[in-house]
Amino acid sequence: MTKKMYNPLLLLLLLAAEMLHSQVTTSGQLSTKDNKLYIEAKKLTLKGELNKSNKKYEELLKANPFFIEGILRLATNYHSVKEYKKSETLFKEAIKKAPDFDSEMYYSLAMVLRDQQKNSEAVNQLESYIEKDKKNPLKVKKAKFISEELKFREYAYKNPVPFISKRLDENINTKQSEYSPSLSLDDSGMIFTRNNGQEDLYFVKKDSVGKYMVSTPLIGLNTTQNEGAHTMSADGKFLVFTACDRRDSYGSCDLYSATILDGKWTKPVNMGQKVNNAGWDSQPQLTPDGRTLYFSSKRKENIGGADIWMTWRDEKNAWVKPVNLGPNINTEGNDETPFLHPDGQTLYFRTDGRPGMGSFDIYYSRKDSLKGQWQTPVNIGYPINTENQEGGLVVSLDGQKAYYASDIDPHTGKSTGNLDIYSFDLYEKARPQPSVFVKGSIKDAISGTAIDGLVSIIEMVSGEKTFMLKTDIDGTFLTSVSAKKMYACIVQKEGYRYYTRNFDLRQITNFTEPFILDVQLTPESKMTDTQPVILQNIFFKTGSSELLPESSTEIDLLYQLLLKNPTVGIRITGHTDNVGSDTDNLKLSTARAQAVVAALVNKGIPKEKLKAEGKGESMPIDTNDTEAGRQKNRRTEFVVFKMNE
Repeated sequence: MTKKMYNPLLLLLLLAAEMLHSQVTTSGQLSTKDNKLYIEAKKLTLKGELNKSNKKYEELLKANPFFIEGILRLATNYHSVKEYKKSETLFKEAIKKAPDFDSEMYYSLAMVLRDQQKNSEAVNQLESYIEKDKKNPLKVKKAKFISEELKFREYAYKNPVPFISKRLDENINTKQSEYSPSLSLDDSGMIFTRNNGQEDLYFVKKDSVGKYMVSTPLIGLNTTQNEGAHTMSADGKFLVFTACDRRDSYGSCDLYSATILDGKWTKPVNMGQKVNNAGWDSQPQLTPDGRTLYFSSKRKENIGGADIWMTWRDEKNAWVKPVNLGPNINTEGNDETPFLHPDGQTLYFRTDGRPGMGSFDIYYSRKDSLKGQWQTPVNIGYPINTENQEGGLVVSLDGQKAYYASDIDPHTGKSTGNLDIYSFDLYEKARPQPSVFVKGSIKDAISGTAIDGLVSIIEMVSGEKTFMLKTDIDGTFLTSVSAKKMYACIVQKEGYRYYTRNFDLRQITNFTEPFILDVQLTPESKMTDTQPVILQNIFFKTGSSELLPESSTEIDLLYQLLLKNPTVGIRITGHTDNVGSDTDNLKLSTARAQAVVAALVNKGIPKEKLKAEGKGESMPIDTNDTEAGRQKNRRTEFVVFKMNE
């Protein structure tokens, strides 16, 4: 049998620790005099007289150095008056003397270390707290969140993102507060909120060299009440803003809308109980066509405090019941200031529910266009985000420039006392997809006069409708679409043959010039003209007559055309380029025309209303010497005929 070997030094350390622990003094062990001193110190703390309280605690602890509760109360007082070093020393002293006295002291020490930006040390103390506290799951959950936040801060400090901000000039910023900027698509102007004792909306334009001119209030919208956070459709004809505590409101703050009519703003109206709730609704953001609205709201169905919601217009132009963006975006905290870039797939917002630099940080998320889901948000980074509260962010059409409001001077890091609007060059990784603004007009093909119509723009790969608008009688429309994609534009009006065109923006490099869509609609009474109409959005597999899924939109339009006009039929004609033999091209063009006819028959169109023919390479509309010319020659057309023909 062997003897156990003992380390004398270890035995001494264990004995010393046990002696220290046994020396801990409780309040019940204090003398009458010291207990009176202790009660006085606590009362002074409750009165907010911390300096006097601290002197009492220091006197008490001289006589009772192992009175841990007193040490902890004094440490907390020093933390409250921002004497962090003294507070840190006292918390560490308490932990050393009585490591198992109370798990809360590890949490408190972590907060003191955090306030001194000793983030790694703070994380260690939080891990000790998490390990020791078995009774407070909510506090443990909070500790884990703070730990992740501190780890993020350490990473962010070591990996700053490019950021140099610039205060906009005095034509925008004044001695009052300016905030909530929104940009015109072509970056020719800005609407923002100014607080002159009350919130009003202001508009500022740029001159020919890009300098901001004098800002002016929005006539017809501002009232003696507050008009705050706002958003406007791309054509500038529909506006949504926030107003609080009005007689017709459903909650503390509601969303109101106004429309341009005969060149003037209509009287703003509450957007209704379907959109607004009994809580708080604010910070609206419209898509360019004005048909989808994102906003922040506090309502009982929320995941957290404030969540981001969306609503859209139905086929009757009424706003539907809002939908929560879900846990990919919203957190148990507050998620606010949504800004959906005109690319339709990059969302910027601020939140205090994710690990970051401060209470509110700016994040961005990209939408998976195929799955229709928002991806995990990304912190936009330090020093854009700081230990202060960051506000909302908006980004220019080309994705190069970002704008935000802040009361912090970026050069001094100190508060200016009021909010100003700043801009900065957004670093590449956080940029949205570059977008192009589209300007269009609709005219009668015979008379040349402007007419109204329903305009739809569809992204070809996903089939997502990115824009839909019923134009005014002037027939004009303005929107934006993400570059690097292919689109179909469809225009419809009762009594006219529909218009369709596809356009390819994959190679575009100039994002400042508009893409022009001049649309001419042919009256249905003229549909039997012999001029064929190219089916711009009919697509086949290469060298095949198999229709691609992207063709479904055009097939549906042909189907609706035939349903609305029971006395007419259509002749589908296929064409090819001159690559390959005449015989093969004729066969392929015929098969493609027949494929379109078969698709319409499958939808329920009678066979007698449809004809198919192929012309092969015999009727080119462009040269076959270039790829661009050959692409135009590979086409499918239709001509309308009377059924008795």
